[in-house]
Amino acid sequence: MRISCERDYVCSQVCPARRMLSSCPLVSQWKSPGVVSVVGVDRQVIHSYGQSQTSYVGPMNHPSSLAVTKNDDILVADQYNNRILSINRSTGCVQELALSVDDGIQQPVGLCLDESRGRLYVGERGGQHRVLVFDGVSSVTP
Repeated sequence: MRISCERDYVCSQVCPARRMLSSCPLVSQWKSPGVVSVVGVDRQVIHSYGQSQTSYVGPMNHPSSLAVTKNDDILVADQYNNRILSINRSTGCVQELALSVDDGIQQPVGLCLDESRGRLYVGERGGQHRVLVFDGVSSVTP
C-alpha cells in the first residue's frame, strides 16, 4: 500500500510492520504546533492528537517520526523539543517518556519500537548523530 502525504506532513516511515494503526495510516504535521493524525483509507482524518487536555507537556514542535505499540498507543519523536512522547489513544493523554541518556536526546528524527525484544531505537539528528537503544521496554508507559 502506498500512502501519499501532503506538503508539511510526514507519513510514519520506520518499522514498516507498524505503519498502520488498526488498519489506518498515521501522519504527523510538521508545522508548529505539531499534530499527529490517524487517517482513513479515504484520506479523511479520523482523529487528531495535539496538546493533551489531561496533562501538560506543551505543544509538539516538528513531530518527525512515529511508532505504534501493540496496544495501538502512539510514540512520537518530537524533534525540536528534544523528547519522545507517548499518546494514549483511549484517553488522549500525551506524556513525555522518561528515557535516561547522557546529554539528553537531541533532535530525535527516527523511532522504531521492537516490543518482541523490549527495545526502543531512537535516531538523533542533533548532538552526536547517534542511534540510541533503550532496553527493557516491554510496554511503553511514561
